Amino acid sequence: MGQLREKIKKAVPAWLMYCYYLYSATRTYMYDIRRRVRDKVYNANTEDKLFRDLTVAYHIIEKGLTMPEPRPGFGKAVVLSLCNMVFSYDKKGYPRDNISFVQAVSVLHEYQLFHKAIEYTPDSEVSTALSRVLEMFPDLKGEKQLRLSSKDFFANADQPFDKFCRSRYSVRHYAGKDIPLPVLYECIDLAQRSPSFCNRQPSRVHIVKSARKKQAILGIQNGNRGFGHLANTLLVITSSVSMTKDIHERHENHLNSGMFCMTLLNALHFHKIGACSLNWSVARQQDISIRKLLHIPDNEVVVLVISCGYVPDHFSVASSPRISANKITSEHL
Repeated sequence: MGQLREKIKKAVPAWLMYCYYLYSATRTYMYDIRRRVRDKVYNANTEDKLFRDLTVAYHIIEKGLTMPEPRPGFGKAVVLSLCNMVFSYDKKGYPRDNISFVQAVSVLHEYQLFHKAIEYTPDSEVSTALSRVLEMFPDLKGEKQLRLSSKDFFANADQPFDKFCRSRYSVRHYAGKDIPLPVLYECIDLAQRSPSFCNRQPSRVHIVKSARKKQAILGIQNGNRGFGHLANTLLVITSSVSMTKDIHERHENHLNSGMFCMTLLNALHFHKIGACSLNWSVARQQDISIRKLLHIPDNEVVVLVISCGYVPDHFSVASSPRISANKITSEHL
């Protein structure tokens, strides 16, 4: 049957095969697209979406608090938006023990304390909104951002997995020391131990150390302000679509290379290298730009950019609390 299929492919003109695959891909992807469109148009579960927006906003602020050089008064628009979301969430009567709600209030409190410590007063609009939030929820305490020494941060890097796993955080502080290529290759070799569909190993890595190319990539990615320029190395992870057989394997590139990325992040942590995932949910033109810059083949899809570098003696990381297992798990016994 396989040989017959190959003979048919050879007999059919390339343009006709292209049209067939394009039709099949469009029909299959519409199955996924409809679910997303329905959610955005018809899903009235505003608690989930408010949880989403609270988390995105508070994380922006906690990242700002842990930057190498936090800017006084940073994030005014986000702070005001987060305050309004807190008011809206509470007005709707949603539970106050929701982890995202608690952390949002806690981060706003940290924002206020940070500015008091540096003797800087945010503008009146921000100050009024912050005061109102903290008066309404004086007892809500979330996880504070962590100030660590490099020794403490990597203390469990060679410990049993439970301790190791809980010790890794995204790091946005980098020292000037260069990461040797052999160390990066060792980390990539470890990442290759990740699960891979039928052992096809679709992940590819582009190591970027060129100052010019790093600057260009960071400008294209545009989610690394305040720390990206300090990274010694960028790792651009791609995945080969040639490793998939047909459109029904459409999720395999991001699934397999996503697992590869997590193992790579763990490998960097094991080798005492700080790293931060820079998402690649970007528009078409940004994807085209990075492809031209790094000469990425057309059959590779860009999955993620990782900034990495050795860390300074002392630095801060965002606490980014996680939802407990019993909140995200359904039992089918």
